[in-house]
Amino acid sequence: MPTLALLASHPLGVRCLDRLHDHPDIEVTAVVTYDTDAETWWDGSVRDRALELGYEPLSRDEIDRLTETPVDYLLSVYYPDILDEPLLDHPDELPLNLHQAELPRYRGSNVFTHSILNAREDDYWRHGTTLHVMEPSVDSGAIIDRRFAEIRETDTARSLYERVCEASIDLFEAWLPAIADRTVAEHQTPQSAFDGPRYFYAKDSLDGRKAIDPERLAEGDTELYDRIRALDFPPHEPAWTTVAGERLYLTRDGYRRYRQ
Repeated sequence: MPTLALLASHPLGVRCLDRLHDHPDIEVTAVVTYDTDAETWWDGSVRDRALELGYEPLSRDEIDRLTETPVDYLLSVYYPDILDEPLLDHPDELPLNLHQAELPRYRGSNVFTHSILNAREDDYWRHGTTLHVMEPSVDSGAIIDRRFAEIRETDTARSLYERVCEASIDLFEAWLPAIADRTVAEHQTPQSAFDGPRYFYAKDSLDGRKAIDPERLAEGDTELYDRIRALDFPPHEPAWTTVAGERLYLTRDGYRRYRQ
């Protein structure tokens, strides 16, 4: 039976942990996630769920302990830290990542926002999720498989995120048998084999994008509409403007006053 160490956060991480725990032919030997007192914006806790299932989760600063015991797979699901080479080289089979975007098209962060921002100009109305092999360079490893969700003209970044999470679960469930029988490594396709534009966005890629001049709002064009809904991802701060010295938050469905 293959062993697997899960490095995860977010509700998607909880759902993947549940499926791994219930699988009769995979043994979860470690769970690494945020500390109990970590401030996060999402509902659900991988740490709490791991404890409920009988695991003793490790904190992010304890991750090097994974190298102390053999393991067949590492699986990263919304894990926030970049793994170093000794850790990536440690599993006997593969280090895998469930990336919430289509590779090689979108590497990095803020992918739902940028996917909406680029959809019209690229005439590319879908957003993907990818199971891939991890390498030292972020999101650059060989691809195992992908799934897609439509980008709708009414989508916000949050609504797209929710739909892609469902596609991610479908993708993950589809490949659990190959993880269990150790054949997943036979299905690697290098990213160089894929066509299309390639984008990389850093965590600060939205800095300076949220402030909108009130005169710009009067124009009411499609680019502005796309920008506002692409930045609409509760509970994060959306786009905003200032009118008579008062900040107004802008969302797909309207506006609201700023409250501290």
